Amino acid sequence: MVRQLRRPIVLVLVAALGIIVDPRSDAILAAPITSITHLNNFRDTRSLNDVGIGQGDFDQFGADLVPPTISTTITGVQGGFTVGPRPCGPLAVDANFCATATPFSTSRLGSWSLTFQNGSDTATAVTPSLAGLSTNPVPFPTSVTISNSGTTPVLGWTVPAGFTPDAVRVNVFDKSQLRTNGAAQVIFSTALAPTQTSFQIPAVDPLHPTQPLLVDSGQYVLNVQLIQTRGGAPLTGNFNDNILARSNSFFDFSPRTGPQPVAFLPSVGPAPDPSTGLGATYQFSVAGVKAGQTIFIDPAVAVGYRYVIGTGNPNFASVVLPAVQSGQYALSFLVNQTLVHQLLAANVQFFFPGAGVDSFDVTGIDPSVGLDPGNVTAFLTGLTFVGDGDFTGAMTPIVEDLEATPEPATLLLLGTTLAGLGLGGWRRRGR
Repeated sequence: MVRQLRRPIVLVLVAALGIIVDPRSDAILAAPITSITHLNNFRDTRSLNDVGIGQGDFDQFGADLVPPTISTTITGVQGGFTVGPRPCGPLAVDANFCATATPFSTSRLGSWSLTFQNGSDTATAVTPSLAGLSTNPVPFPTSVTISNSGTTPVLGWTVPAGFTPDAVRVNVFDKSQLRTNGAAQVIFSTALAPTQTSFQIPAVDPLHPTQPLLVDSGQYVLNVQLIQTRGGAPLTGNFNDNILARSNSFFDFSPRTGPQPVAFLPSVGPAPDPSTGLGATYQFSVAGVKAGQTIFIDPAVAVGYRYVIGTGNPNFASVVLPAVQSGQYALSFLVNQTLVHQLLAANVQFFFPGAGVDSFDVTGIDPSVGLDPGNVTAFLTGLTFVGDGDFTGAMTPIVEDLEATPEPATLLLLGTTLAGLGLGGWRRRGR
């Protein structure tokens, strides 16, 4: 490690932040880097998410530094390829955390030469390589569920057949808090045994033992990591240094009140252009649905939402909507290219005709109910299917109060965007 301090001046230490203030220029300069540990480099396959972390297949690398990395940047070089400088993005659960990532490439399986910079101070180190990396990425867990009410929900998941992780990690993101790199903050993290497939969120915040970890109105993301370690060894504490590859899955949830059935959680993507009147798409991955068996999914809605099955999934056979209002809902779907409208009361199972449908819309949710589009546990919906298989479909909340003006051409466009329901041509009601 090489450390260079280029500006010897009179400084005032702000110990709580691990930074130094120059009173002569009011500039904030980082303290010298005195330690680099837990150097890491691994393949990180990330699911759809709305916590500000890029989706896709990445190579993540970094280390833990002393002092805390609130003002530190990281640069990585491998061959002639350079990444950074970028903000470290320290975590609430690890103030010394510093990492960044670049799209994974089989042409970059070597070590990264890292440069960390804190103000005028720099330090360097080298990561391990990706030697021994498997050809296939680590798979994502499926059928992620939430059960139990209140701020201590039980979260469960299924590890795909044919894969056995060396370790499992669970993180909880709080979407109301942001890190210095713009991503949501991690407020809880724990390493689990590789065979563990459920976890109950603790009542107390380990970082602040007098405070609860979750609050009733909070919006959170469960992060489940299935991990392949170097040589199959256990994790070093809860650090990243012996991770070789992992999958990184994200599932939105909020605490629920009152008796609730077990519900499947979605992964949620970034919000689209607000001019569309739609919220972010909610993507489900439920393995092994059975014909006629009801599953409950818990997406967010405001005044309506759109459902669609995934490729190769069995059609929807029926739907049951929750009693969040006294009035009826409006159900819309296509039968032989004819748009059908059906009023539907809460807690009444409606069966779609014939061989079922691959998509449908529900509207007519009273805006005064105040359903939060960002709360994925706001609207518990029951679904059955016409056959056995998986459910990898999606839901897109309608976050504007829309007035139906279906266009004839649009009604012919049934597909995964659900434009075939005529909703693509709907416009906003004047306010």
